[in-house]
Amino acid sequence: MKKLDISKLDVLALMRFDACTRCGECTATCPTGGEAQDVELVTPRGKILRLREFYKGQYGLRARLLGPKYQSDADLDELAKRAYECTICGQCKTVCPAHLDTIDMWENMREFLVSNGLGPMPEHQQIVKSIENYDNPWMQPRTQRSRWARKLDKDITVKDSLKEHSDVLYFVGCTAAYDPNIRNMALDTATVLSKAGIDFGTLGNEEGCCGSTMLRTGLREQVRKMAEGNIARFEQAAPSMIVTSCAGCYKTLRQDYPMFGKLPAKVVHITTLVDELLRSGKLVPTKRVEGTVTFHDPCHLGRHNDLYDEPRRILGSIPGLKVVEMERNREEARCCGAGGGVKTAFPDLAGKISALRVEDAERTGAGILTTSCPFCYQSLKATIDAKGSKLRMTDLMELLRTSL
Repeated sequence: MKKLDISKLDVLALMRFDACTRCGECTATCPTGGEAQDVELVTPRGKILRLREFYKGQYGLRARLLGPKYQSDADLDELAKRAYECTICGQCKTVCPAHLDTIDMWENMREFLVSNGLGPMPEHQQIVKSIENYDNPWMQPRTQRSRWARKLDKDITVKDSLKEHSDVLYFVGCTAAYDPNIRNMALDTATVLSKAGIDFGTLGNEEGCCGSTMLRTGLREQVRKMAEGNIARFEQAAPSMIVTSCAGCYKTLRQDYPMFGKLPAKVVHITTLVDELLRSGKLVPTKRVEGTVTFHDPCHLGRHNDLYDEPRRILGSIPGLKVVEMERNREEARCCGAGGGVKTAFPDLAGKISALRVEDAERTGAGILTTSCPFCYQSLKATIDAKGSKLRMTDLMELLRTSL
């Protein structure tokens, strides 16, 4: 039997496990648990209770007096698999009556599993190797990272922030830089910044993967060198603000990077900056964009960072657009299914969750579904195409750029 090394399981996490009241509120709202109600271990409550059982069986008072309680390696393997059947969307955190920080709990649990050789899942290994070898999850050469900018209008200037100082550093992120289906997210963001007269640049081919994918699967120590490299480049660029258009990059730079070093500038999501530019009059949408739109709240932007009003104010500023809400929105928004490594290791599960979100959007009667996260965009767009939905998937900056 494998004896668990609990060095990566922090004391606060153990206290939170004990604070769980077993009420089941999380079970009712969990997107992955909702797709497997007959498997208690998939639910947040089930994972908490099982890990607590393992811990107390090996390290509790009974274990110290009578010896460790036997737990099979098969049980540990099942716990690990079920722990990765979680998008870490944070819905359980919003409904927990004990106010447990489940987001931190799940990420710490995965770090604990990795330290015991129980994670990440085999399906994650290709992405991990790609990030280690190519500095991006898409197995694309570093020399192509800045290629997206060639598609910009000729009157738009994007500085190389490592060679020429810029007030704002735009951290593009791997997905918008490399995925041709998402590239417009970077193009539209750069266009909006340019139209607002913002002095901005990027790290070009020297930008490194933020490490979000690896962090969400429990590989914190492996990300340390990557984070330190990006922080060093931030210091060299010395901007007054770091802007991201990716919700995952935003969460990682803002919440995780302080574990690895001090950032030289404030990290801001593009929706926050654009909201300020609109309210100050530096951006004025004038062209009508006819249609009815509904906004999908990315988990990393919404529940993880409480950014709900800014995207909606941006949509409200665009002439011609009618904004409608899905029944589940803001704190209660349904996850797109792509987060936490679920889309990679459990694609069928991710697809089922995404389909439910697209159905949420269809019920509003909207013709346009928009968001501010490349992973949500990828997931929802794939589902829209697969089911032949009449919805048009867009990035929020695309709608704004059209109106400008």
